[in-house]
Amino acid sequence: MVSMISAGKQLTTDNIIKGVRTLQFFCRDMKAAMAFIIICLLFLSCNGDVTNNGKSVLANEKYVLPYPIGKAYTCIQGFDMSPSHTGTFKYSVDFGMSIGTLVTAARSGRVVYIVESYSDDDQMGGQENVVIIMHEDSTYARYVHLTHNGALVQINQMVVPGDTVGLSGNSGSNASPHLHFDVTKTFDGRSDQTIRFDFKNTKSHPIGLERYVIYEAFPY
Repeated sequence: MVSMISAGKQLTTDNIIKGVRTLQFFCRDMKAAMAFIIICLLFLSCNGDVTNNGKSVLANEKYVLPYPIGKAYTCIQGFDMSPSHTGTFKYSVDFGMSIGTLVTAARSGRVVYIVESYSDDDQMGGQENVVIIMHEDSTYARYVHLTHNGALVQINQMVVPGDTVGLSGNSGSNASPHLHFDVTKTFDGRSDQTIRFDFKNTKSHPIGLERYVIYEAFPY
């Protein structure tokens, strides 16, 4: 009886030791797994992308659609699309708009550049009417292809989202009247590289929007 009890105690102790070792191994695996998850989340954060019901969105959406709340326009060209959103213009969005459509500020900032002298009949590349607004983080939003004398702001004017910027047009290189909108980190001219951005006041969408989809501007 004594020997059987002793054997039983020995068996229980061995099981406990094995259980502790297994737990330690499991915890080490959990720590490694958690570290891996954290690294992945940081990587996604740096790229600015997460998913929302299968749609890619930016984790930090700073922009509203560049037209008034309640209005809706079709995206005719988004990020990395032909015929023109490649190279330095890769991260740009075009909205189909008739000449004279009201364009509003997508983000707060200061107006730093205006060109409005070109005709809507002028289809030469580089002769686009444009308003450029600098934001607090020294990025620049460009509102391009405005109509002749279509800038409704002044240099150094401060704007907030929803403020009037100008009237859309057909100036410069384009196939039809529309608003070209993009964001850059520099302010040198047509060679400025565009950067990724996203709009926060519309329906679920991929970054850069979908071609031929209508996007309504929701309240914000």
